[in-house]
Amino acid sequence: MSGQEEAIGYLRDNGYERKSCTKCGKVFWTIDPKRQTCGEIPCDPYSFIGNPPTRKKYSLEEMREDFLSFFEKLGHKRVNRYPIVARWREDVYLVNASIYDFQPHVTSGNVPPPGNPLVISQPCIRTVDLDNVGKTGRHTSVFEMGGAKAFNFPGKEVYWKDRTVELALQFLEHLGVNKLEIVFTEKPWAGGGNAGSSMEVMVRGLEVATLVFMDMVEVPDGDVEIDGIKYRKMENRIVDTGYGIERLTWLSQGTDTVFEALYPEMVGNLMREIELERPNFLREFINAYAAEDGSEVSFLKSLDDTSRTSLDRLSNIYILADHTRAITILLYDGLVPSNSKAGYVLRMMIRRALLARKKIGIQTELWDLIESQKDRFKDILDLRLESSAREIVKLEVERFDELLGRGDSLVKKYSKDGEIGPEQVLLLFESNGLPIEYVRERCEAMGIKFPEKLVKTKGFNNIRREPKKKEEVLKNKYPETEKSYYVDERILEFNSKVIGIEGNSVVLENTYFYPEGGGQPSDHGILMISGKKATVKDVKLVDNVIIHEVEDSDGIRVGENAHGMVGKDRRKRLMQSHTATHIILSSIRDVLGPHIWQAGAQKDERVSRLDVTHFKDISKEEIASIEERANEIIRMNLPLHKEFVNRDLAEINFGFTLYQGGIPAGNKLRLVEIPGIDAEGCGGTHLDYTGEVGFIKIVRVERVQDGIMRFHFASGRSAVEYSNSQSNNLMEIRERLGEDPMKTFESMSRTLEETRKAIESGFGYAEVKLGERKLKIFDVHESIAESISRSLAASSGVVISREKIRIASSYQDVSALDIMHILEERGFVKGGGNLNYAQGKVLKQNLSLEDLVEAISNSSS
Repeated sequence: MSGQEEAIGYLRDNGYERKSCTKCGKVFWTIDPKRQTCGEIPCDPYSFIGNPPTRKKYSLEEMREDFLSFFEKLGHKRVNRYPIVARWREDVYLVNASIYDFQPHVTSGNVPPPGNPLVISQPCIRTVDLDNVGKTGRHTSVFEMGGAKAFNFPGKEVYWKDRTVELALQFLEHLGVNKLEIVFTEKPWAGGGNAGSSMEVMVRGLEVATLVFMDMVEVPDGDVEIDGIKYRKMENRIVDTGYGIERLTWLSQGTDTVFEALYPEMVGNLMREIELERPNFLREFINAYAAEDGSEVSFLKSLDDTSRTSLDRLSNIYILADHTRAITILLYDGLVPSNSKAGYVLRMMIRRALLARKKIGIQTELWDLIESQKDRFKDILDLRLESSAREIVKLEVERFDELLGRGDSLVKKYSKDGEIGPEQVLLLFESNGLPIEYVRERCEAMGIKFPEKLVKTKGFNNIRREPKKKEEVLKNKYPETEKSYYVDERILEFNSKVIGIEGNSVVLENTYFYPEGGGQPSDHGILMISGKKATVKDVKLVDNVIIHEVEDSDGIRVGENAHGMVGKDRRKRLMQSHTATHIILSSIRDVLGPHIWQAGAQKDERVSRLDVTHFKDISKEEIASIEERANEIIRMNLPLHKEFVNRDLAEINFGFTLYQGGIPAGNKLRLVEIPGIDAEGCGGTHLDYTGEVGFIKIVRVERVQDGIMRFHFASGRSAVEYSNSQSNNLMEIRERLGEDPMKTFESMSRTLEETRKAIESGFGYAEVKLGERKLKIFDVHESIAESISRSLAASSGVVISREKIRIASSYQDVSALDIMHILEERGFVKGGGNLNYAQGKVLKQNLSLEDLVEAISNSSS
């Protein structure tokens, strides 16, 4: 594609010549008549190291401000950075380019950009780069992409290729770079669902910017293919330039690696702490690594042991300095470590930083380094999250220390005959959280052969969300249904006309029936059509068409008049439930901190649930405080403002907490605001005042997965019914237990304990210690095995019967799946599961308690 790309007029008109690199064949543009190479490693070395081409040296902060100011003065609106966690998108978890801030809502033309043209310096993470941090001298955990964007829509042309190249040249000349040293190479580009041509900008061997001309969109039947994905031309043409703020800072300083340019003080302090001198061969090594042709391997072999050790220690300092900056930004963007999704990346970076610190003997605590990064970058951080960030790091350090205490036994457990396979290394990494470098190091220390090739891990690939499959079965068949329930949510009777029949579903011109969506179930009710009563048992939104599923559509004809009656009690309960969800989410944030984000919700007539991100279990006192705060908001009887607003304006006014419940598709967003309490984009039905919720009762709180807590709660009449039921139960218990229920309860507890011991002795019971943890093992009949395993959800244990095995674990450092693997290796069982629960088939005949105790005990020794 690049060989056929149209010539950029500005370059040709200003003396640039299009050439082919004599070494790699790549097409490039240069004004230097003597240049024969493309200006990129390995064809051209890093000649800026020790010899920077700019008029002065810039710090990272100075380069960021200089970049933003330069484009701002040339008519670009300065836009504040977006969070790294891409909560406004459904296809990715993390931002890895500045254009991600504006895809797909702005690039598609559905939403106007916050400025046109605009300029932004956006922190990004590309997880594919993380394994190279500290090794290559140029890869970083987090980087700021300076983006100068212009959105050309039909009828609104801002600027295109010529002006883009002109601006790039002007900015580099502004920094002091000579035109003769600026080289442009042609390359196709694709990312985030769009594609186009691009030009990479090289200076003295270093790529400092990419100028993307985005004019294609990803479609299944596209006529242009890039990296196996098909695209077609779109009407919108978008200038998406990405300037490497870190790369430009490095270029201006000419240091041996990018890390000395970015973190001179921290790197220097850490080197002094371990009395490390800078290797005199570092510059040569970095150029060898940059060539990406294996030169670094032969270079390393040429070094003596002392030099290799020195280089390894310096590499770990770079990891520590760079990872702590990425960790800081992610923590202050409200991300919570977990075993999946974006939280997994955060956890693994924390662990890699801890390992780097441990390996080279750094005494400075991890939090002290993070706090130093926070103090430096506080102008782009949300400092309200400092308390939660501190507590998260403390907990993560404790958990990792516990894991490392079992590290050698885990490596031994997964090894066989003096070696460990690539699949086992992957399991240690993904199921147990042991970084691969650590496993390699411990294998070397214990004389266990480590695999030459590893299975590709999920952890440091670009983490993407699974795309939602959408079938457009009614598209263009019916006009968009008028959603009358947004006009007045209290109207429950209405007239309309039948415009379609789809099986047992009726399509109306307009409707007051709310379709299922946003975690809220649909309304139920009745349609009266030509004297026929049709019971509405479900309502769905398909391609912007609302379909009413009825028990029987026979006799209903298109064109007939319909009278709808929405079920009053169900609608009111769901309105109370949905409004209560907003109230309780705000209350959780008030009590636990601003790191709380909604991770899922399901409203219900009786008991609803709300999942939130949180890094530890929630105490009874915290639950009581959350419930009291929620009911305080109800007593305040605040109004709910519900209106459709421009999405970009809503983001400016309320930030990205708007997207707690999901991401709207178009420019208009239905804003549901409780002034001073909560503001979210939400399409559900709500009350007019918080006081109408009446009452909120938290039923229970549980951890459903690592980093996710689930609140079960009731509201309004349902909350009263639940509380009355609980009260009646307690009264009945009191009546049955007599005048002194506590005394009777203690007596019953003793009896139950004696009964438990009798059952245990009758069926088989044992306990195994795993460090400070205790694991219960039951050998019982299958008829009661399931109920016993469920009862272990709040503790940990193994339940075996003649046919099955069930393993439950509530401990974060004791994986149910690990225990399953232990027993599988002995040939006892075969099964699968996750951190909290595993189950499978018993393979060994007459598997005994003694077998299980011996296997599990030996694994932990």
